Amino acid sequence: MTHLLPTLPLHLEIKERNDSMRVLAIGDNVMDIYLDSKRMFPGGNAINFSVMATRIPEITSGYLGNFGNDNLAKLMKSTLKTFNVNIDHCRNLKGESGYSLVKVVNGDRKFLASNRGGVLNQGIKISDNKDYINAMDLIHLSVNGNGKEIINYISKPKIVYDYSDFSNENEITLTIDNVDLACFSVGNVSKDRVVERARQLQRMGNYHTILLFTMGKQGAMVFARNRCYYQPAQLTNHIKDTMGAGDSFITYFSTGLLRENWDISSIPNILKSASLFSAKQLKIDGSLGVSFNIPDLQLKELCKER
Repeated sequence: MTHLLPTLPLHLEIKERNDSMRVLAIGDNVMDIYLDSKRMFPGGNAINFSVMATRIPEITSGYLGNFGNDNLAKLMKSTLKTFNVNIDHCRNLKGESGYSLVKVVNGDRKFLASNRGGVLNQGIKISDNKDYINAMDLIHLSVNGNGKEIINYISKPKIVYDYSDFSNENEITLTIDNVDLACFSVGNVSKDRVVERARQLQRMGNYHTILLFTMGKQGAMVFARNRCYYQPAQLTNHIKDTMGAGDSFITYFSTGLLRENWDISSIPNILKSASLFSAKQLKIDGSLGVSFNIPDLQLKELCKER
């Protein structure tokens, strides 16, 4: 397997800066294996957030999770180090790294199969890292990263929770009352249905829970303190890949709120900037613009296992 050092597009270049806000993503790391191109792309909600946050000025970013003892883990760790994401508190475990098999159809990705997170299923050790976690300004959790098992350890930072879609009702019920920003990806859902669901979720959460719905080509909607905000999608030509577009929107929007001390009057401006930030994501391959070759033999074995 060949490790290609990433050439970063202009808008992804890492710049020196005085960091002032600390964010941490806890959860999954997954290698997205594209069958068409026979290339692997580092990803997963937590990885995407932690790396994308490094593109934003005045942010120090970290990732907390499990790494396997295979070559996929080595590639994942080298990628995070390239982007200056802190991984000092992660565990290295015996087992298989998380991966998913992906095919791109008309610029949109289709997930075909996965190993359901690999070593993530051994549990992320939170108890030894409570002080580290609670020294952060913002924590990112997700339904794909054992978020419901972690949330009760968090007492001080703002909490961003990516619930993916509407299908995880039990997890929403268990956690949303403790969440500052609840995020949903609903590209195929009508605006009317989003409004209806938002009203239900507002009754479930606390008064201060902000709801963010990323809706693909339909744009994005935010509900905060009985107000609704809508942001049209940014028109983008020559879309390469939609992987990570929702994560990039969540990353910019949540850190924008953090920068503005969670002032809801700043939401319209943050939404507009988040839309522009997310549109750039559509012009790169994979979630991070970083990829690796995968030998035919290994690809055949992975496909056979699934």
